[in-house]
Amino acid sequence: MAAEKLANHISKYNPQAKIFGPLDKVTKVKKFLLKENSLDLIFSDIELLDGSVFHTLSEIDLPCPIIYTMTYDYYWMQAFQNMGIEYLLKPFSYKRFTNAMIAFEQLKENFSKNNTKQGESTDQIGFRRRFLLRKRQGMKVIQVEDIICLRAEGGIIIAQDKNGLNHSLVQQSVTDLESQLNPQDFFRINRSAIINIQYVQRFENYGKDTLAIYLSGLDEPLITSKTRSPNFRQWLDS
Repeated sequence: MAAEKLANHISKYNPQAKIFGPLDKVTKVKKFLLKENSLDLIFSDIELLDGSVFHTLSEIDLPCPIIYTMTYDYYWMQAFQNMGIEYLLKPFSYKRFTNAMIAFEQLKENFSKNNTKQGESTDQIGFRRRFLLRKRQGMKVIQVEDIICLRAEGGIIIAQDKNGLNHSLVQQSVTDLESQLNPQDFFRINRSAIINIQYVQRFENYGKDTLAIYLSGLDEPLITSKTRSPNFRQWLDS
């Protein structure tokens, strides 16, 4: 009933909207999202028939933002940590739904502007050239060209340099960090890792629609997500 009510709100707000679902199990969600990448927005409850949706979403390179629907606001923090841009407490009115959609459209408009800026000459864009690090013995600077890769591990961002040293950064998310780096040199290969093209040695097929990327200075390859593998090939050839 809740899914039907939500679908009616969507159709009322945008009669041209194409709706997929509902998907009532996390197993169905994972299977669907691994093959469907042309989505604009996802509405998701927290608890599905076979468990919490958060674990499954954390394993997938999501193609779009999520508006969560929930009975209690207990999960609101986890929602925003999992691509959430809004949450709707059930039962919610059409007016509340509309406010959430306006927030989504504003986000989409800002994202479009950012993409336009990225198409400009890199000389006109202030990409990061260095990071300031806090060490026990004082402050230290690391140049971005000396970074092999950046990875999210245990809630922090780790930058590994060409000397094999790891440095903790203060950035809040990989997404924030991605926007600060020159896309001609850095590429986000999955949900939690960004690599520097200068250190790419080779890559090979790893599994269905994924690649294993070998970087100088790393003992083990990094694996692309299925949705980013084609873009990675194009990036290397650009």
